[in-house]
Amino acid sequence: MITEKILFDLKSWFEKYVKGFHSKNAEFSKNITIKIEHTHRVCAEISALAGALDLNREHVCLAKITALLHDTGRFEQYARYGTFADGKSEDHAALGVRIIKEQNILTGIDEETQSLILRVIAYHNRAALPPEETEICLLFLKMLRDADKIDIWHVVTNYYRQTNTKRNNGIELDLPDTPELSIKILDDLLAGRIAKTADMRTLNDFKALQMSWIFDVNFPYTFEVIQERKYLEKIRDAITDKKRAEALYALTRSYLERYL
Repeated sequence: MITEKILFDLKSWFEKYVKGFHSKNAEFSKNITIKIEHTHRVCAEISALAGALDLNREHVCLAKITALLHDTGRFEQYARYGTFADGKSEDHAALGVRIIKEQNILTGIDEETQSLILRVIAYHNRAALPPEETEICLLFLKMLRDADKIDIWHVVTNYYRQTNTKRNNGIELDLPDTPELSIKILDDLLAGRIAKTADMRTLNDFKALQMSWIFDVNFPYTFEVIQERKYLEKIRDAITDKKRAEALYALTRSYLERYL
């Protein structure tokens, strides 16, 4: 059974673990802090989503555990490779699962629930949901994917609105800030599909990809958050190709409105 005590102990482990990644390098520590704060907010977002879904207390704790641990691999990834781009390093979800197993931090949780937590973390950054998975795994996976997107939208839209600040390659994934939008990215959006990270060539591509995440939203609560916080509008305004940005916005906004 998942209890508040188990969740508390895992929070204590997480804080101790990530503390070891801070360094005297200001840029490095800044990006580590971004990921720590992201994790805390994803925990808050998934808690709110769990409340909207009226989950019981144990399932709320389980959802919070997946949120707490979902980006465990990010810290080692950045320490090893100096980037958060999986394509230039390694899959941060798979790395996180390995670290969780090596650290043996899920002791005290039954094996079936441990397996569920690890599968949710392993799948959370995949392009699509695994069709072979159980209904309970898909529920927690959908929750984590929605909560994760909500906060990534928060991070990037705040970043895009900051002017006259030094560029952060950790957020921008080392992509060049040029005006082009790649055809493959546009084709996926026009087809109502999530764009592929492998097709990104520019920062504009990354922004368009973030708009395409609307096609992978799973719960009415999440659509309401997107509407309330104006994430699509903020990303549209950040794309420098204004004509295409407006077209992509109209497309994704129409999809949003169908679900509200």
